[in-house]
Amino acid sequence: MLTKTIGSALLVTAMVSPAAAWAGPEPGLGGCQSSGVRGTCWVGATDPGRPGREGGQPGTGPASLGKRAGPAPQCVPMAIPQPAGGDPMWAGKDPSKGRLVVMICGVGGPGGGYPGDARVAYVPNGAEAPIAPQVSPAELARQAIDQMGLSAPDIRLAPPADSPYGATIGFPVWMWSARSEATTGPVTRTATAGTVSVTATAKLARISWSMGDGATKACAGPGTPFTEDRAGLASPDCGHVYLTKASSGAFSIAATGHWEISWSGGGMSDSEAMDLTSSARLPVREIRTLNSGEDGHE
Repeated sequence: MLTKTIGSALLVTAMVSPAAAWAGPEPGLGGCQSSGVRGTCWVGATDPGRPGREGGQPGTGPASLGKRAGPAPQCVPMAIPQPAGGDPMWAGKDPSKGRLVVMICGVGGPGGGYPGDARVAYVPNGAEAPIAPQVSPAELARQAIDQMGLSAPDIRLAPPADSPYGATIGFPVWMWSARSEATTGPVTRTATAGTVSVTATAKLARISWSMGDGATKACAGPGTPFTEDRAGLASPDCGHVYLTKASSGAFSIAATGHWEISWSGGGMSDSEAMDLTSSARLPVREIRTLNSGEDGHE
């Protein structure tokens, strides 16, 4: 769809299905013609206005995307001369049961939004042409991302956080996230409004672990789950060794999942980042060996 404003006239180019050309008025103000797969109308009217858009406030909660769309601009109908029956601009609709109008949509303001455009719409007899908001691709991307239900890491530890003794100073601790679409991805969702569809895909890039003793670990993925046959061994990709006890008896652990999100559709594309954090507490104990006997032997 192409839209050009020239003086007080609006040129609308609409994609339609192939059909015989309409032998109507010559191109110019108040006239329509079609040829092949495109129809062109000159509408003798000024642009009805382009409502601005203000950027929304960032979301609250554990994570939010930095770009939020404001209120959607409105699409306003304008009457046009009607093409002859069988013209491809009707796109197979019955001219005796309705009429064609041009829907002119506002342009995004400083806060961003969907570029203004104009499109031909079919309105059945007796019905009013809708004055509807134009949903931007960025707004549809937000809807698609909201459908994902992304979650912070589902923390798993070995030794487990709920064990009676927890970890031991000098012995390896394993960290990982339980795998699911919401916690480790990848996950893809699509949102649609009218003829515009936007598809977003989120992938877990890495998990950052804060171990509570001042140490931090950056793990490239969700980590490797612990199995009993690996007791005493260090994790191959995401582990830690405590060298001291916590003054409170347990260390507070935080795991932050760093998500990379890309989306495309409606002639636009972009990428976002999202961080989601969960927490746990892990007791850490110290084992001491006592010697007895005058010779120093046990």
